Amino acid sequence: MLGTGLALADEAGFAAVTLRRLGDRLGVTPMALYRHVAGKDDLLDGMADLLYAELDVPEPTGDWWEELAALARSTRRVLLAHPAAAPLFSRPLSGPNSLRLGDALLGILQRAGFYPAEAEELHEQLSGMVFALVAPELHPGPHRGRRARDAAFERGIELLHAGLLARLGRT
Repeated sequence: MLGTGLALADEAGFAAVTLRRLGDRLGVTPMALYRHVAGKDDLLDGMADLLYAELDVPEPTGDWWEELAALARSTRRVLLAHPAAAPLFSRPLSGPNSLRLGDALLGILQRAGFYPAEAEELHEQLSGMVFALVAPELHPGPHRGRRARDAAFERGIELLHAGLLARLGRT
């Protein structure tokens, strides 16, 4: 059911995801969906967690920046695969996959040397920054080749790296 909701968003846009349309797609009444979800918010939380399951969460390697960059690249890959579902990433972390990702990100930041409270703050900020780096690719605009888009993204995450290193220097 969650996968069908995600497919509906991919095909018709995020606003098209309603319990009625999902029920039609599955061949059931919308009321039948309430056996599986408490309502639309629960459906969207589940769909968000399904997206988080698609992310490659890096294993600790000892190189916090490479782990963080790999996570940013994985986030970009998932966002580009499901551009209409990007708003799902702004939902609070609630499912097992999103919580696993949140824990991994906090672990990376703490291994880098950030204090727990600072890592919590950076978690939200970095997520927003990665989404901002990908946003131009999610909306039609001037055609830029894949290599140019890849290079722009890599330059953006290098700026994040420089900012994190500078912040570490002040802690």
